[in-house]
Amino acid sequence: MRKKERVCFWVATIGVLVATGGWAAAAPGRPNFVIFITDDESWLERSAYGWSKIPTPHFDRVAREGVLFTHGYTSAPSCAPSRAALLTGRNFWELEEGAFIQAWVPAKFPALPDLLEAGGYHAGHTGKGWGPGVLENSGRKRNPAGDLYNKVRREAESGINPVDYAGNFEAFLDARPGGKPFWFWVGCTEPHSPCAKGNDRKLAERHGVGLGDVGVPGFLPDTPGVRRARANILYEICHADEDLGRVLEVLEARGELANTLVMVTSDNGTQVLRSKTNLYDWGVRMPLAMMWPARVKPGRKVDDFVNFIDFAPTILEAAGLPVPAAMSGRSLMGILDSGASGRIDPVRSWTAAGLEWHGEFDPVNLAARMIRDERYQYIVNFSDGPRRVLDPKRALPDAEYPKTAESESEIGLIEGHPDHPGVRRFIPLLVAPRPREELYDCLEDPWEVKNLADSPGHAEAKARLRAQLEEYGRRTGDPRFTGEMEIFRRTREFVQERKRKGYKE
Repeated sequence: MRKKERVCFWVATIGVLVATGGWAAAAPGRPNFVIFITDDESWLERSAYGWSKIPTPHFDRVAREGVLFTHGYTSAPSCAPSRAALLTGRNFWELEEGAFIQAWVPAKFPALPDLLEAGGYHAGHTGKGWGPGVLENSGRKRNPAGDLYNKVRREAESGINPVDYAGNFEAFLDARPGGKPFWFWVGCTEPHSPCAKGNDRKLAERHGVGLGDVGVPGFLPDTPGVRRARANILYEICHADEDLGRVLEVLEARGELANTLVMVTSDNGTQVLRSKTNLYDWGVRMPLAMMWPARVKPGRKVDDFVNFIDFAPTILEAAGLPVPAAMSGRSLMGILDSGASGRIDPVRSWTAAGLEWHGEFDPVNLAARMIRDERYQYIVNFSDGPRRVLDPKRALPDAEYPKTAESESEIGLIEGHPDHPGVRRFIPLLVAPRPREELYDCLEDPWEVKNLADSPGHAEAKARLRAQLEEYGRRTGDPRFTGEMEIFRRTREFVQERKRKGYKE
């Protein structure tokens, strides 16, 4: 860790120690915190939102016995920067190298476990914490999500992580010194690909959801192959929900559920085209439910716009710890304590997100920013390169289209039959270069397929959102709006070279 970074980190930590009276254990009655975060799951995948037909009873329980957020957004549709934003309370673009997957989060940005431990908490994580990326370059001695508890394993079916999340949570609680309040991160790796073939059959047999019941977003071709690929993902979401149920059972068995703030979400959108690594709602709008039986009134649905950067300030305020002034997020405790539903805080009428890189090589460049309000979403793209490059050698005769449609996901369809009538209309959405600006009326066009950026009737809305996004970006130090791009340029070169080497050091 460089000298300046050490100073910044310890100034923040000492501030917490002064405010909490040193390293002593926290006062009795302080709440516990459990974050259960899945890997690649858009908000509509959970049955509580009314679109999906798969059963997710444990997420639905958290929503029913707590608060369901209808507009929960990640800071970036990519796992490492998304998780970094959650852990630091800052927009991903404020985290220097931390804005990139496969890079690092500099230690000068304090993470929640560090601040909570300094305030008397026992903190740890299981499964996937922050990452993937490089720890050594960060100046940190451990993952930003805290100490790792991954030793407890289970027999797992194909495609499912053998890490026993609930078992490791119990091991973490067994290691808790002196009854300290705790913070625990459950990083469920499901439903991240690869998903096992045959999950579609298990989804039907175990959960009663056949291919005809599988929801296909309107920006994807609706074919048996696409439905089957979706079903393979949805089965893992059901499995993740069962793991959430086991974590809740541990809390109940230990008598800790009542005074635990449970947060359930995902890091970015489902791994289908125009979702993960994209700034449309399916890429950045997350399932989000919170419960705290001892304090938060249950059975509520909140429409305020909230972002991952709000999690850290919320947890620190609930713990009675100071919120660092450098955090851009704002605590949600006012919403949780309000007892109200609908729109609660009039200031929370919009949110912003973005992306810099997610594994692409030039000419593909995913860098973009977005702002979303109650009706419109505005996106600015910083590259006019294609969304993906198709290999002409993979093109197939149209005579084989029925076979391809039966067996392949949307990627196989567009690669095999880009000119087929059943596929051609999706090429502008999934393959063609991104326009500089995009604007969608999310009320009239929830799948976001009709770009209104050039519509004279929507010029005012576009100008308003563009100005608002640029002002927020400059105020929060986004290099895309300040012009100070050197760290981003250098980090992009670093992560691309890392990928060329197969991510080997």
